[in-house]
Amino acid sequence: MFQRQRRRKRPSIWPLVLLLCLWGGGMGWGLAQAQQAVGRNLEPIAQNSTPSPAAPVGTVDVVPQDLQFPMKLYLERCGSCHVAIPPEVLPQESWRRFLLDPRHFNLTLAPLYRPEPRLIWSYLSTFSRTLREGEQLPYRIARSRFFKVLHPRVEFPEPVTVSTCASCHPGAKDYNFRNLTAEWEDAS
Repeated sequence: MFQRQRRRKRPSIWPLVLLLCLWGGGMGWGLAQAQQAVGRNLEPIAQNSTPSPAAPVGTVDVVPQDLQFPMKLYLERCGSCHVAIPPEVLPQESWRRFLLDPRHFNLTLAPLYRPEPRLIWSYLSTFSRTLREGEQLPYRIARSRFFKVLHPRVEFPEPVTVSTCASCHPGAKDYNFRNLTAEWEDAS
């Protein structure tokens, strides 16, 4: 008489949920391991670039450990074309504009890829100075009051450019601005 309708049993969703949870946990664990490995690989770079206590510090200011890698990146990107200028000789706004503008003194620069600009900026902004209210923004180091303060009694025989730094600072190519040539030793 009455016929029973057979209901098809639906498959349970719980094995799928369990599988997704295991997969998500495995991916999270794998990404955490990869991030730790990258961090361990960057530590030797920063440690190798840290000046030892016995080594003289060539930069204007002593650079702390957490800014060693951004400084190295700055030296690689900017010092590959010209002598890398210490950030202390120009104000923050000058450096900010240099980083944002792809045109650099009539040259088109290769783009900086993330996170390079942010890392370089962390170094430059830490050591650059601020402008006084109403002070004109210098784009050349010779026009910067910070450059003039760092060279108080120096009479320059020729116009100051990035290229002329090495005439007084023989270690400028190695980012050492503390050592001077014998004729300039007493002028600073």
